[in-house]
Amino acid sequence: PFCFFLTECISVYPLEPLEDKTLSRDINFSLDFKRLLSVNIYLTLKAINLQTVRHHELPDCYAFSIIIMFDNRANSGRIKINLEIMLESMNVKTGMLQALLGRTTTSCCLIPSSSSPALPHSSCAHAQSTKDLSSSLRLFYRGNRLNIRIVRTMNTVRHSYNIQHYTAFFHTYFGKTVSWSERMEFVNGWYILIIVSDTLTIAGSALKIGIQTKDLTNYDVCSILLGTSTMLVWVGVIRYLGFFKKYNILILALRAAFPNVIRFSCCAGLIYLGYCFCGWIVLGPYHEKFRTLDKVTECLFSLINGDDLYSTFQKMREKRYMVWLFSRLYLYSFLSLFIYMVLSLFIALITDTYETIKQHQKDRVLVSQLKAFVAECRDQPDSGKYKIDKEPTCCCYCFG
Repeated sequence: PFCFFLTECISVYPLEPLEDKTLSRDINFSLDFKRLLSVNIYLTLKAINLQTVRHHELPDCYAFSIIIMFDNRANSGRIKINLEIMLESMNVKTGMLQALLGRTTTSCCLIPSSSSPALPHSSCAHAQSTKDLSSSLRLFYRGNRLNIRIVRTMNTVRHSYNIQHYTAFFHTYFGKTVSWSERMEFVNGWYILIIVSDTLTIAGSALKIGIQTKDLTNYDVCSILLGTSTMLVWVGVIRYLGFFKKYNILILALRAAFPNVIRFSCCAGLIYLGYCFCGWIVLGPYHEKFRTLDKVTECLFSLINGDDLYSTFQKMREKRYMVWLFSRLYLYSFLSLFIYMVLSLFIALITDTYETIKQHQKDRVLVSQLKAFVAECRDQPDSGKYKIDKEPTCCCYCFG
């Protein structure tokens, strides 16, 4: 038998509240839920932000395109509801707001006018230009500061080219291989952090200027850039705590434990992915938290932290016996493996590194192989032993 899909579209303009039988009586439209696949409702709303009117600025007018989707294509007895909202900022250069305080309206009206008593165009333009100028000056200042830091970091990268000579020297004369941690001492990671944070700040500030001038509506991108840059700036404050030995132990512990933690996380991640795929394939049709792969990863991660254990076990009681038995073996083995073994070993790695660094600080100063090699040379810079192998400049004086 042939199967075809029938799509019907109607437009509803409710000037007054609808009753239950209004659609079927006036519009001649009815739904057959036995044959229903999906229902999409499209709405358009308009809104105005009135908070900026007090400061003699143009109001913000927004248009919301809303889509409500009722999905019944699975025919499982449950209709999946999804909501999508698209925001569009309406760019209004001049206008007059028709609204009354204490009165609810369903639409907003912006009437173009050359002279508006409520919102003078000259004062708004002057305030906006002043704000743009101040924002541009701040942006220019941050750009110059970033330029200085880029030059400093490029000098560091240029000098870090000596790592190749240092590695070749150690391999040739001492027969030793320089470790990765020794090589990273030539690179200043704090400068890289500063460049990244300043770049994000400049990009976020540029988007903020565009948003304030009603040219852009990338609120999410702007907030992500500014929020990430703020976080990196506060992380960079730890750099100045590194000058104190007592406060520097966190940085030293993280730096020393990082390679072992990465290796351990790779092995644990493979086991974790195996459990994720297994739960998605077997328990997906029977449990809501295992329907998709991303939900499985979130559910298992919350189970490791001990969250929502009882409800996860409770929802599998009324299923088939074989699936119920497999779910018990699956969850018990996962929790036992990751809570009692993986997390314990993970904490033990960091604790062991912390105790090692703490013991080194008590006994002696922890010196790397590179610093020990440099410390062997005790010649002063003015001793004359650091001259470049070039012909010296000769000055001849003739006396008569």
